[in-house]
Amino acid sequence: MNVRKTILFVIFFLFWGLLLARVFYLSVLNQAYFQDQAMKNILREEYIIPVRGQILDRNGKPLATNNVGFMLALPPRLSLRSNLPLLEREIENLLIYFPNYSKEQLINKYRSKDSPYNHEDIPIIEFVEQELILQYYTQLSQSEILRIIPVAHRYYPNLTSASHIIGYVSKANQKDIDKQPIAKYTGNIGKEGLERQYDGYLQGQVGKRVIKVTALNQEIEAVSFKEAIENHNLITTLDIRVQLAMDEIFMDKNGAAIIMDAQNGEILAAGSYPEYDLNHFVGGISYENWNALRDSPYKPLINKFINGLYPPGSVIKMGMGLALLEYAGISETTEIKTPAFIELGGRKFRDWKKEGHGSADLYKALKRSVDVYFYILALKTDFESIAKVLKTMGLGKKTGVDLPNEFAGIVPSPSLKKSRFKQDWYAGDNVVSSIGQGLFLTTPLQIANYTALIASGKLPTPHFAKEMSEQKIVYEPKDVLSAFQKSKLNVLREGMRQVCSEAGGTANLATRESKAYLACKTGTAQVVGISQADKERIKEKDMDYFHRSQAWITSFLPADNPRYVITIMVEHGGSGSGTGGPVLAKLANVLVDLGYVQPRGSAKNTKVINITDSNFEAEAE
Repeated sequence: MNVRKTILFVIFFLFWGLLLARVFYLSVLNQAYFQDQAMKNILREEYIIPVRGQILDRNGKPLATNNVGFMLALPPRLSLRSNLPLLEREIENLLIYFPNYSKEQLINKYRSKDSPYNHEDIPIIEFVEQELILQYYTQLSQSEILRIIPVAHRYYPNLTSASHIIGYVSKANQKDIDKQPIAKYTGNIGKEGLERQYDGYLQGQVGKRVIKVTALNQEIEAVSFKEAIENHNLITTLDIRVQLAMDEIFMDKNGAAIIMDAQNGEILAAGSYPEYDLNHFVGGISYENWNALRDSPYKPLINKFINGLYPPGSVIKMGMGLALLEYAGISETTEIKTPAFIELGGRKFRDWKKEGHGSADLYKALKRSVDVYFYILALKTDFESIAKVLKTMGLGKKTGVDLPNEFAGIVPSPSLKKSRFKQDWYAGDNVVSSIGQGLFLTTPLQIANYTALIASGKLPTPHFAKEMSEQKIVYEPKDVLSAFQKSKLNVLREGMRQVCSEAGGTANLATRESKAYLACKTGTAQVVGISQADKERIKEKDMDYFHRSQAWITSFLPADNPRYVITIMVEHGGSGSGTGGPVLAKLANVLVDLGYVQPRGSAKNTKVINITDSNFEAEAE
C-alpha cells in the first residue's frame, strides 16, 4: 500500500513540476519572444525598397536605368478558410484588368508565400508598367486591402551594347540573399559585370515604416519612419558614342576590342563579341533565349576581354625585345642574320616570310615582325629572365580591372612548365614562346595594359568606375620598370611607329585610312599546327573557320604623344594586319571625330609618309 502511495505522489509531483517548469519557460524565459509576437499583431513593419542606382557613361548617358512601375500586393492570412472568399474576390477583380493571368495562377502564387508567421504583404503581380496602372488606378484603389506599391524595373536602353561590362540584374535566390541581405527586400541582385561588382553600392539601403494596425490588418497610424537611401548612381569611364561605334565596326566579327587611356587606365570602350541583350535576363531569362546563348559556338556569354585566353602571337615582341636588350647582350642596332628558318632537333622553325628577311636589328624585327630574329636570340637567353621581364610588364597576372572573375593567363618559363604541367623545358620552348605561341596565354585586356606601359612608361590599372556618390575614383599608375628598361621604351615605341606609319611596316597598308598618327604591332597566333611536310602554308581564307589564326593588333596614338591604347583581337580572323588593321583605322577615326585625338599632321613631330603599293612588301602578320 505504501509503495502504491509513493508512486502516486511521485507521479503527482512530476506532473505539477513539469507543468510549472513549462509555465516558467513560457512566461519568464520566453517573455521577450511572445511580447514581440504580440507587438507584431498590433504593429506592422513595411520596408521601403530603394530604387537601384543608375549606371551612366562619362557624359551622363544612361547605360542601366529603371522603368518605374507598380507591384500589386495583398495582406497575409487571406488563404485561411474564413478569409478565402475575400481572397478569391480580390483576385477575380484583378483579372478584369489583367486578363493575361489566371485565377488559379494568382491564388497559388499567394498561397506559396502565405503562412501564420508572415506579417508582410504578399506580391500578387510583381510589376505593372506605370501607364497601365494609371488607366485603372481609380478602380483598383477602391479595394480596402489591395496595396499598390511603386517599384522599379531594371532596363538597359542600349540593349546589347557593352553587355559584358554592364552585366545584368536578375532575381535573387537564397544563396544570393545570404551574401547580400538587402536582396531579400529588393528581390534582385547584380549577376555579372558592373551590376555585380558594385551591387552593394547600387542597391542603396532599405528604409522602414512602422504602423499600427487593427486585427483585420487595417492601418490606424504611423509609429515611425526611416527613409530609404537611394540614388547611388555609378558614373563610368565609358563613352557610349565610342562604344556604339565599336559595336558597328565589329558587327560581323567575333573577338574583343579595348580603347583605354594609357595614362590613367580609364576605359572608353570595350567589347566582347558577340554580345547579348541584357534585358532578356531581367526577371528571368526564357529557356529559348538561354539555350540560344549557351549553345552558340561563338560563346557570347564569355567576356572575352578578361576571360578569353589566347596565344598573343607577335604582339608580344615588344616585351621580348625589351628582355633581349637586357639579357641577350645586344643593343637595338645589333644586326643579326635572319634566314628563312632555323633547324632544331630535326625540325624547321620557319619565318612567316617564305624567303626570310636576310638580316635585322630590333627596329626591323618589330617593323617587319621578323620571327627568326627572336628565335635566335631567345635560344641564347635564359627564358626565366625573359619571363621575369614579361611579368613585370603585366602579363601572366590579373590587371586588377573592376570586373568579377578576371583570368590571369600564362607566361611560360622552365619553372612554370615543371610545376604546373610536370614537364621538362626544351630549346624548342624558347623558340615558340619567343613569338607568343606554345604555352603562352593572355587576355586582350592584358595586352592593352602592356601596350599602355610601353606608351606611357607606367603600368595603369584598367577600370570602368569613374565616380561614385560624387567622389571621383583615381587609380595611380604603377612604376614597375627599372631605369634600364625605361631607357629602352623609346626603341619599342619607334619600332611600333614604323609598323603602322612607315612603308614596309606590317600594318602600314592596312591602316592607311586612319586619320590619326598610329604606332602599332600586329600578331597572327596559330590555333592549329603546321606539318613539317607542308612546303606551302595553306592560306587562312581556305581553312575551316575554327582552324584560322587569331588576329591581333595593338596600338597607341598619337604615335608622337601617346594618350590612348587600342587593342583588337579578332577570333579566327587570320591575318593581324589584314583583319585587325582596318578595324584599328576605323576605331582611331572615331577618336579623331569625337575630339579625343588630333588628326594626323596636326602635331609638330608627325612624319608625313607617302604610302604606295609599289614600295610595300606583302603583309602577313
